[in-house]
Amino acid sequence: MSESETSKTPRNAAAGAKQVKAAERPIHEATELTKRNAEYMRQMRKSLDATSLTGERKTAVLDEMTATLLAEQGRGTTARQLYGTVQERTEEIVNPKKTPVERQKANYWVTALDNGLILFMIFCLMYGIMGFIGNNATKNSAGANGITAILITSAIGGLGVAKLFEYLMPTKDGKKVSLWKKIAWSVLAIIVWMLVFTTMSMIQGPLNPVLPGIAYLIIAVVVFFVRMWLKRRFNITTSMF
Repeated sequence: MSESETSKTPRNAAAGAKQVKAAERPIHEATELTKRNAEYMRQMRKSLDATSLTGERKTAVLDEMTATLLAEQGRGTTARQLYGTVQERTEEIVNPKKTPVERQKANYWVTALDNGLILFMIFCLMYGIMGFIGNNATKNSAGANGITAILITSAIGGLGVAKLFEYLMPTKDGKKVSLWKKIAWSVLAIIVWMLVFTTMSMIQGPLNPVLPGIAYLIIAVVVFFVRMWLKRRFNITTSMF
């Protein structure tokens, strides 16, 4: 063997070893977490052990996170980048954020209150203006503009509107309600509400007192600010206005 051939052998052997090592690296990374991600998962397991989650739930969560990290760490993604801090991820697992559908169903009574306040505000504003227009307008609406009738009609309307919104929202699997069902339920809701309104309008006298126009306007303003606070406080996303 010539001297030149002898000198090339180590270099070729070293290059071959590097190629073999490079070829094995993807397999290693696909089966083991990096030190940083492994430490994150160790802390994650410790954090979940301190919660009230069942063993099956903890195992499922950790397995899912590990599989995701194994797929993403090849791109240089760390567990911290993917999930945030261990405390943040634990909170997200223990108290998962609800979907818009779940959140709306959970807040049915809040939504009903919000829509009821909207109706009540509109009625108070309308009858307050009518109170300044003249006595004839007030007399012609006697019963309908009584405070008891307004309260009951608004409450029933709020419950009905919230239930209608809840029914018309897509289900968890994304399935939407057909257009004809939306129209049918909307018409039915309006008819029922009009019957309630007509019935309440028949109540007159001390059980259904009519307030001065200025009183209705003041109530409308107060209800407006209460409703705005309620909307911000509970993050209401479905209402008439």
